Amino acid sequence: MVSNIKRFILFIFLFAAFDQITKLLVIHYFEIDVERLNSTIIFYINEYLNFYIIWNKGFAFGLFQNDIDLVNNIYMVLILTIIIILFVYALQINRRMYYFSFSLIIGGAIGNLIDRFSYNAVLDFIDLHYNNYHWYVFNIADITITTGCILTIILELFFKEKENKNKNEIDK
Repeated sequence: MVSNIKRFILFIFLFAAFDQITKLLVIHYFEIDVERLNSTIIFYINEYLNFYIIWNKGFAFGLFQNDIDLVNNIYMVLILTIIIILFVYALQINRRMYYFSFSLIIGGAIGNLIDRFSYNAVLDFIDLHYNNYHWYVFNIADITITTGCILTIILELFFKEKENKNKNEIDK
């Protein structure tokens, strides 16, 4: 059990660190002025991917960009609460696959939270598109959070039902 918890914590830190490293590489490569937070650099990679440097001062998908102080305070409290709840829940259920999916979510949340503490905004830079159809600009933390959520849903839908069937057979 202890090794699973250590691995869980290690994955959290690895995902948060990977997010922060990619953001620092982007900041240094594009020589972004982190004091001004007004960079709008577009770097063409191919017909489906650009680096479009923006600072998200709002919530998810750029909501509430104008109420920066309010958003940052609410965001930090909300994210810290979610991190604590997920961490405690993962420890209670004590299942390896859930540790991995929750470490993706928590690591990504911590990565974006570090940006909030450091810059009062989150650096987003990955712009996926097809022709003129662009998805929201995002970062590595957003990818890990989304992947963790999808994995958790899959675990709940497919493996929880199997676990319940096995438990019912044992009870008979």
